[in-house]
Parts: sequence; C-alpha cells; structure tokens
Amino acid sequence: MLSNSERIALKSQVLVLLAIVLFATEVASVHAPVSIQASVARDFNVVFEFTNIDSITYVNLKNNALIMNETTVPEKIWRNLADRGLVRSEYYNPSVSFNDTTRTIRSVFNLRGPDVISSTINRAVSVETFTANTTWRKFYLNVTPNFVFNFTKTLATPLSDWDKIELLDAGIRYEFANATAGIACSFVLPKDAGGAFVVGETIVFDMAYVPSWEDNLINSPILILIALAVVGVIIFVYRKVR
Repeated sequence: MLSNSERIALKSQVLVLLAIVLFATEVASVHAPVSIQASVARDFNVVFEFTNIDSITYVNLKNNALIMNETTVPEKIWRNLADRGLVRSEYYNPSVSFNDTTRTIRSVFNLRGPDVISSTINRAVSVETFTANTTWRKFYLNVTPNFVFNFTKTLATPLSDWDKIELLDAGIRYEFANATAGIACSFVLPKDAGGAFVVGETIVFDMAYVPSWEDNLINSPILILIALAVVGVIIFVYRKVR
C-alpha cells in the first residue's frame, strides 16, 4: 500500500505526464500554415491553402483520394453546419489541387444557402441587402492523425474584433491572422458593396439591385399587350366559328 507521500508523488507524475500529452496533442493539431479567403457576393467563394506540409504527410494525402479530395474540406463544413441545425446550405464546384514544389494543397469551393447568406430587396430604392453568416469557418478538420486543424479554436476570435480594411479598388476586407497558430483568414466584399457592418458573426452590406430579366419581363407592359392580343385573337376566332 502506498503512503500518502507516495500517492502525492505518483499523482504529480501522472499530472505532469498528462500535461505533456495534452501539449503534444495541441501542437500536433497544426501541421501546416493555413490561409483562408472567402469572397462574398451571392455566395461564398472559398479558398483554403495548406502550405509547407511535411513531405510524408503531403505525399500520403496527394496519393490517397479517399482521404483528401475535392469534397474533403467543404463536406466537413457542410456536415458541421447540418449538425448545428443549419441545413439550408450547400456547396458546389469543389476542386482540389496539389503543388509539389511548396507542398501545398489548395481546396476551392462555393458555399450558398439561406443559412449562410441571404438577401432582402428594397425595390423602392433599388437596393439589395445581404446578410453573410461567417460561422461556417468554425469547424474541426480531421483528415489523418498528422493533418488535424481545430478551426473552432483558432478562428474563435469574434468577427467584430477582426481588422476592417477598406480599399477603393478592391472592396472591403475583414481580416484575421494569428502567426502563432499559423493561420490567416479574410472575408472580401465586392468593390461596389456599401454600408458594410458586422452584427455578431455576420456581415451585412448593400449592393445596387439589378432586376433579373424575369423581373423585367413581369414588370414590362409587353405581357399586357401580349395578353390583350391573345384575348383579341380568341374573340376573333370565337366569332368566326359561331
């Protein structure tokens, strides 16, 4: 039977060992610098770049399409949204590319749906107001034991605390970077966007409303003229057959 002093010493050793394991796990959760850029319009055009991946992991990922392919990243995001009840979203046009020189994996896709971005139209002033929800960035990417990223933690900083940069020729950017975590993320609005502000984790901005050809057709007097012409033809034919 262990004495009290021996129990205390053993407990201290276990705690130290646990701390070392947790620290190693935390360090192992980032194996490559990550750059994320999302251009915002009627959807998110998203680009993930994982650079300077260690050579063994890079080759393993490149040669195994079952674990790293065009849907790996967007599928994780989509499933995370669905798990949170945000089921009105989808991704499309996914692609993945590999750069052997820089050992970079580039994942590109579009994300849309009213749970991630929606808009309302004020026809009186021809303005469309967009609400872009950026919480999709917070997810856990676990591809292999050597390629794990906890974006829920590294991108936890509220959007209101991100840098807002206004460039005349390139629109408005909301940027966040953490050199220690090896991550940079930005949301880029169209250069014609106006009145941009942040509410919680969403970006609200205005764009000039341009009616679609369907709207123009509906509002056009042409339909009325066509309807009158059709009615006139029907009346004419009806009188002839009588």
